[in-house]
Amino acid sequence: MCGITGMFDMDGENRLQPDIIQNMLQILKHRGPDAQEVFMDKKACLGFARLSFLDLAGGMQPIFNENKKLVLICNGEIFNFRELRKDLEAKGHVFCSNVDVEVILHLYEQYQEKMLNYLNGQFAFVIYDVEKQEIFCARDHMGIAPFFYTIQDNIFLFASEIKALLEYPGIEKKLNLYAVDQLLTFPGCLAPQTFFEGIHALENGHYMKIRKAEDVVQKEYWDMRFPEEMEDRGEEYYIEKLYTTLDKAIRNRLFADVPIGFYISGGLDSSIIACMIHKHMQTTYHSFAIDFSDRSISEAKYQRIIQRQVKSIHHKKLFTEHDISHYMKSVIYHAETPLRESYDTASMALSEMVHQNQIKAVLTGEGADELFCGYVGYKFDVTRKHQEHFLNEEERNISALVFGDPDFFYERKLADLERVKRKLYASDKAAALDEFSAIKRPLFRDGALRGLDIQQKRNYADYKLRLPEHLLADHGDRMVFANSVEARYPFLDQEMVELALQIPSKYKLNKDLNEKYILKKMARGLVPDQILDRTKFAFVANGVPELIKCEDEYVLDMLSYSNIKRMGIFNADYVEKLKQQYQTEGFKLNLPFDTDYLMFVLTVSIFCNIFME
Repeated sequence: MCGITGMFDMDGENRLQPDIIQNMLQILKHRGPDAQEVFMDKKACLGFARLSFLDLAGGMQPIFNENKKLVLICNGEIFNFRELRKDLEAKGHVFCSNVDVEVILHLYEQYQEKMLNYLNGQFAFVIYDVEKQEIFCARDHMGIAPFFYTIQDNIFLFASEIKALLEYPGIEKKLNLYAVDQLLTFPGCLAPQTFFEGIHALENGHYMKIRKAEDVVQKEYWDMRFPEEMEDRGEEYYIEKLYTTLDKAIRNRLFADVPIGFYISGGLDSSIIACMIHKHMQTTYHSFAIDFSDRSISEAKYQRIIQRQVKSIHHKKLFTEHDISHYMKSVIYHAETPLRESYDTASMALSEMVHQNQIKAVLTGEGADELFCGYVGYKFDVTRKHQEHFLNEEERNISALVFGDPDFFYERKLADLERVKRKLYASDKAAALDEFSAIKRPLFRDGALRGLDIQQKRNYADYKLRLPEHLLADHGDRMVFANSVEARYPFLDQEMVELALQIPSKYKLNKDLNEKYILKKMARGLVPDQILDRTKFAFVANGVPELIKCEDEYVLDMLSYSNIKRMGIFNADYVEKLKQQYQTEGFKLNLPFDTDYLMFVLTVSIFCNIFME
């Protein structure tokens, strides 16, 4: 993948300034250090920063169709491009390069917006129709590739990262309190919200078509939908189908003209990927791992088991509390969001290792937990079904509004959390909480959870609330591209996702509450038993209690009474009480189950320090 940015004048001609696009493009250089290029005419300006994987000599963008009437810039990879290209060439389309994303142009010629149904990949792209003077923008099904946009004086601005948009003159930098409250309430901020008021994220599975200011169309082309009638084809069928589909997804993601590596976490998902690569590929691959100096969260034992099994060229880094504070400011800058946990710092250190060893892309295991019931919440749901009145009337009313289902419980009781917020926010913010509270508006499309079993409901909620704007965004895309590296996700291959939606819930969390049951059955004999039989272990890093002990000057300043008071978002007196509690002898947060409120305060403070001042 790469970085894209640009401008489209919805209301006139010859108002675009070439020096501005150069500034925007320069900000994205870490996403595309290999080359940069710009297309510009009287209505549109498209900028591209390249991180090259295929057709290193001839695959530069922007790319034109045969008659030069369509122009494409794309941040992404199309993993089924070989089949698509063969079909398109048979229909008479002429290609000018061997790069994978060129199929997008010819698919658009052939099928217009319906072309999105043919793509299997991770992508965010813009096609400019020179004759019609309109642009078509789209983001991939799962939201792996980012796409941000805003409108300034009827000029549509877009970019792979928000910081490029901030280069445009006149863009206001104002904190979006609704996004802040979303992050405090859920695992991440949900598109189209961002932490910058007036700047939006194109939702995954959506496209936009823009001609004039009054002619903007935005539509959903894909969402996670389970079959209305679930067919049970038997355990053995799903084991075999999973194996062949995942194997194909991995092979497609190893196809490149540059070296590819993979992460080893010690958990099931990355272990399956590593062992499949080793079994089927002749090349020796590089692997990368983070180990924590805190033995209570170290997975070094299991990482060693996998590394010895797959015989990779292995690179690891021992991560300490001092590393967390060292990386924190850079992480917030690249993530463009505050955080609830500190583990993005470890993700950045991982990609730094990858870059130092001249590897351009890594395979990683995100998505398996959301698709195959990997989190502890799925187990809690089963046991909670037998507890009457678990949610009182107040909580049920909130769940009915937020999730569209009064009986659905996700992560925490939201009414109780609302009472905590009123202590955490500054007095004026607390008084106005109803105006920006995350529990005052629906999150999902109408009827999204209707007719689903309890596991499917959580599958959908995890997909919406964890994946696109958190695990694939600040934790994924932004942390790898900070070091000019691309992440690839075999479990989020479109064929894998569609298959997972067809598998009955009983094969994901079985009657013995064994999470990811069908994946473990598939992996038996491939992955060492010590990995398959270990207890699920969440990827966590130390929180603010440990950071405070490091006495990092920047961290302490961001959490200081004077800074919190000046910022005006949080209650400085309550923050001081939390700091005293965190520094009590023997105090320790039970991550990831406890909320590290000071991590949230710290990272909002850093975010404002970087972007709002």
